[in-house]
Amino acid sequence: MICILDFGTSKISSILVKDEDVSPEVVAFSSVETSGIKTGSIINIGQISEDISKCINELENKAGEKIKDVIVSFSGEQISSINSTGSVIIRQKEVTARDVQSALNMSSTLKVPNDKTLLYVSPNEYIIDGQPGIAQPIGMNGVRLEAKSHLIYCSQNTKENISKCIEELNDLRIKKFYFNQLGAAESVLTKDQRELGICLLDIGAGTTDLTIYKGGSIRFSKVFPYAGDFITETIATSLKITSMQAEEVKKKYGCAILDSDSQDSLKIMGNNGNRDTEISRKALSEVIEKSLTRIIRHCAICVEDNGMLSSMPTGYVLTGGTANLEGIKKLGENVTKNNFEIGFPIIEMPTKSEQLIKPQFSPILGMIKFCAIEQNKQFTFNQSRGIIGRMLEWFRSEFGT
Repeated sequence: MICILDFGTSKISSILVKDEDVSPEVVAFSSVETSGIKTGSIINIGQISEDISKCINELENKAGEKIKDVIVSFSGEQISSINSTGSVIIRQKEVTARDVQSALNMSSTLKVPNDKTLLYVSPNEYIIDGQPGIAQPIGMNGVRLEAKSHLIYCSQNTKENISKCIEELNDLRIKKFYFNQLGAAESVLTKDQRELGICLLDIGAGTTDLTIYKGGSIRFSKVFPYAGDFITETIATSLKITSMQAEEVKKKYGCAILDSDSQDSLKIMGNNGNRDTEISRKALSEVIEKSLTRIIRHCAICVEDNGMLSSMPTGYVLTGGTANLEGIKKLGENVTKNNFEIGFPIIEMPTKSEQLIKPQFSPILGMIKFCAIEQNKQFTFNQSRGIIGRMLEWFRSEFGT
């Protein structure tokens, strides 16, 4: 079984899955609201530690299992990425798994800043003696192997803070860290979309995550520090209501585009002795439309400025909690002048996950499949090295030769 712990700005979620390699099945799921994270970064270690404890305890009670190890998925404005190339001489004229790993290692060590830590290396393509577009080089003959990859990394402090909350304060062991959009892509995007070229937008509470896939792998990624909370705060400021009230009306009555000239009024119950307030639904929609337009347009400008528009002929897919807003598909089409779809986590989902088929759970559901793929890659790599290769590596590690 595997347990995935997903950090969002507004919530921490955990899921326990069995038979993840063959026929995955959800054993238990838990999600708790949190106020200890802002734009994906921890701002209150004590609060986050308590929320993790509550989330894991609830999961254990539902599953009847004791959780010891977790896989962590997260996003945040501290996430960065860059494309890189590494090249090596093919040792025995025929490419081996060791050559591939050496080329990928070379690509990753050249570009990661000193204050960052590498989260994931996504191979884009391999080149042998100038021949590009090779997806699987093992077994091919040549002299020089190049690996083009997309590197995803975060600040060392961010990783250490997450580790402290999980390992030191909750006595759990972290098996792996992953950028949660790697999971969202697995649950939302089809193989054809990732092959032809697609832009995945995940507008959550604190961050908007943008990833572009082409040729089956990530070619570009970017995290913006504004999303659903930005919309909420704009509503609160513009309509002179509290942030809590703004979040409530956004979820209940929010609309990205109001087609009619509706003059309907919305009554907001007062709290803490304050009087009830009335606002027009038209005014609410106008604020939401303006805020969302700014977010989506910023993403579209980023795509164009980085020369990636031609790499995504199938357009945009939007997921994340903000994707639940009525009318957001039409607004996205209007702003981007492109195909714009809403992405639900429906691709190869585990059994007993029906209650979680919502945009806000795309990353954690897709991470189940992503982790299984990564585990299979490692197994395949270990097998391809052969027993002699593994013995030599053991010998080197033990005796330093």
